[in-house]
Amino acid sequence: MLCAAIAISMAHVQPQTRTVEVHFKTHDGHDMFGKLVTPQGSGPFPVVIYVQTAEGMTVDMKRPLGGGRTFNYFDLYRTKLTEMGVAFFSYEGRGVEMGDSPPRYEKIDRAVYDTSTLQNKVYDVIAALASIRSRPDVNRSKILLMGASEGTLLSAHAAATVPDLFAGLVLYGVMTSNMRYTFDYIMTDGAFMTFCLAFDTNRDATITRAEFEADPVKYRANTMQGAPLETYDKDGDGSITLEDMRVLTKTYTDAIAKEDFAVLEAWAKVGAAVAIPANWFKDHFAQKPIWSFLTELDVPVGCFHGDVDTSVPIEGLKLMEQKAKAAGKSKMEFHYFKGVGHSLGVERYFIDGKVPAGHQAIFDFIKRTVS
Repeated sequence: MLCAAIAISMAHVQPQTRTVEVHFKTHDGHDMFGKLVTPQGSGPFPVVIYVQTAEGMTVDMKRPLGGGRTFNYFDLYRTKLTEMGVAFFSYEGRGVEMGDSPPRYEKIDRAVYDTSTLQNKVYDVIAALASIRSRPDVNRSKILLMGASEGTLLSAHAAATVPDLFAGLVLYGVMTSNMRYTFDYIMTDGAFMTFCLAFDTNRDATITRAEFEADPVKYRANTMQGAPLETYDKDGDGSITLEDMRVLTKTYTDAIAKEDFAVLEAWAKVGAAVAIPANWFKDHFAQKPIWSFLTELDVPVGCFHGDVDTSVPIEGLKLMEQKAKAAGKSKMEFHYFKGVGHSLGVERYFIDGKVPAGHQAIFDFIKRTVS
């Protein structure tokens, strides 16, 4: 069904679009590659630039679909934005290129990838911008940055560095605090939220033995190898609570407090199953929060967040909304969505071809901003 939906969608949009390969260089001389997809015609078109995330994206974000099939994450934006008359640009991270092996279909040149400091990634956004701005088919006054997770921080930092060159920002799964706080959330409240979504059927923030053993979505069977309750019930009271989760992840929260970056990087390699650049946690711990950059901007900024985001807390964005209102930041918008996580339920599009509410709100914001 998913493959058919994608095939129908792309068959409809491909004759109406044009894809251009874009090659550019970083400020320190590394070759970069991106794809610009525009509506047919000479333009000039408004353009959305999708900013890199922590794990270093490929230009298509190809992922497995099952049964030997695949899909490209960026097809959603290439399809829907060009239908609106807006171009879309994505680019590969430093030392990252398309590969043949699932699940991430990437090849990484570790020596180059390890130069991916947060500051260098910001410079890379600006280098991509310079390349796109030089094109006659792009409307230089209507360029937006889109970022998710770490990409929200990079987008805000880049925009604050060259504020006159961007018409607005689109931020979802917004990382409002630096990684010291964010990773603590991932290990505690976020991890427990994952358990609650799988087992806590009455939504009382306590997973009873009956709920755990009922395993309503087969999370225990498929992800936890059928482990008994006692593996997670650290205080032995017959249920799993947030306090049990804090005990289970104490190794990592202690590492945060001690700035033991070796422990944190080992978790990322095994627990998150993604490649991060060298010294990534240390770099993030020293980073200023996103508000310090957003407060310098006077362009439309759309912030979008799901209420079951297990990677960054929705409470952080709500606090930032209060700051924005107190600072008179009337061009900032805040949108919250029930029942979706870090990606705003984008997977729905690749299942049934329907744009989820969070992403529809993003497209509506972009349309208002570039009109």
